Amino acid sequence: MILPIHSQTISRGEIKETVNSNGDILVIMHLEDARVILNDLLEYEIVDSLLTTYKEKDSLNTSKIEIQKDIIFKLVEKNDNQQTQIDNFQQILDNKNEELGFKEDTIKQQKKEIRKQKLLKLAGLTSSIILPILTLIAML
Repeated sequence: MILPIHSQTISRGEIKETVNSNGDILVIMHLEDARVILNDLLEYEIVDSLLTTYKEKDSLNTSKIEIQKDIIFKLVEKNDNQQTQIDNFQQILDNKNEELGFKEDTIKQQKKEIRKQKLLKLAGLTSSIILPILTLIAML
C-alpha cells in the first residue's frame, strides 16, 4: 500500500468550487488543507528554482571543463613544439661542431704543408749556398 503525500490526503472538510461572473474558479476548503497545499507548492517552487540554478552551474562547469581541456591540449602542443625546437637546435649544434672539426683538420693540414714548404725552401737556399762553395773548394 502506498501512502499519499500531504497534498493528496482526503480533505477534512468539504471542498466547494464556484465560478464567478468573470469566469474565475474559486475553491473553498478547510484552512489546514489550504496550508498543506500551499506548503507543497512552495517546496516545489523552491526545488524547481534550485534545479534551474544547478543546471546553470552545471552548464558553467561544463564550459569551464571544455576551456580547461582546450588549454591542456594547447599546452601539450606547445610542449611538443618546444621539444621539436630543442631537437632542431641540437642538430644545428652537432652540425656546427662537425664544421669546426673540418676546419681544424684543414688548418692542421695547411700547417704541415707550410712547414714542408719552409723546409724545402731552407734546403734549397742552403744547397744553393753550400754547393757552390764546395765546388770551389773541390776545384782548388
